[in-house]
Amino acid sequence: MCGRDVRALHGLSVMTDMERINRATWRKPLSLREYRRLSGFLNPGERAAFDLARTLISGGRVLDMGVGAGRTTDLLTPMATRYLGIDYTPEMIALAAGSHPGKRFELMDARDLSALADASFDLVVFSYNGIDAVDGAGRLAVLASVARVLAPGGVFLFSTFHRDWEGFRRGLSYSARVRWTANPLRLALRLARYGYGYGCASIRRMRYSGLQRCDGEHVYLLHSAHDFGIMVYATTPAQIDRQLQAVGFETPAILIGANGEVLRPDSLIAGEEYFQVIARKPLGN
Repeated sequence: MCGRDVRALHGLSVMTDMERINRATWRKPLSLREYRRLSGFLNPGERAAFDLARTLISGGRVLDMGVGAGRTTDLLTPMATRYLGIDYTPEMIALAAGSHPGKRFELMDARDLSALADASFDLVVFSYNGIDAVDGAGRLAVLASVARVLAPGGVFLFSTFHRDWEGFRRGLSYSARVRWTANPLRLALRLARYGYGYGCASIRRMRYSGLQRCDGEHVYLLHSAHDFGIMVYATTPAQIDRQLQAVGFETPAILIGANGEVLRPDSLIAGEEYFQVIARKPLGN
């Protein structure tokens, strides 16, 4: 699953490479176009997690982290009396603000929420595995920051990659497909896009696969999304609970699979690529 234990490639540390690779991908025109086109819930599991989180919170102050182009803004607006969307990519913030006039968006890194007051939100959301785009230290910083800005009884909802997913075990392949169209010009453009993406994916896979790493409990893997353009942190239910508990959340967290069913941590199947996590801050904290 993980490649050699390498701290450097081409003179750069693996953590710096992970940050560089992911940030560069989010800023590419094709990625921006893809995020701009997204709307609604990604799957029944995300819908179920949002619905459950809504029943657990007592207020409507919502922080939407890694907001991207604003897909989740419309999903969270019905439950929000006050809404803030943040992202560390300027281009994403511009897209979100442009398509949601009147909503508040700020350029901010989820690892550093020092600009936000203690206990100032009732719900914090980090969708689409956004928390997995940073290294282990960054992940722990995100969890601690979220715990601080959540009010007692507040809820943190996020999704995260499953370390034992069969795709990581067998090795991922290029997943793009060419959609058929009778329009010859469009078909030619789609074939060209496929060929370009396949070529880029092949090069990135060769360049980045050596950066995959198992560092104790922290596991960093290359993912095929964005033509093998991102590296992700992958985890397990037990590890999630340990990390959440360390910063003061109630455990065990609630886990929800892609089909919307609540998962038992000891029976998480290899077919689950990622899952939703709902964690609550104790009322007394």
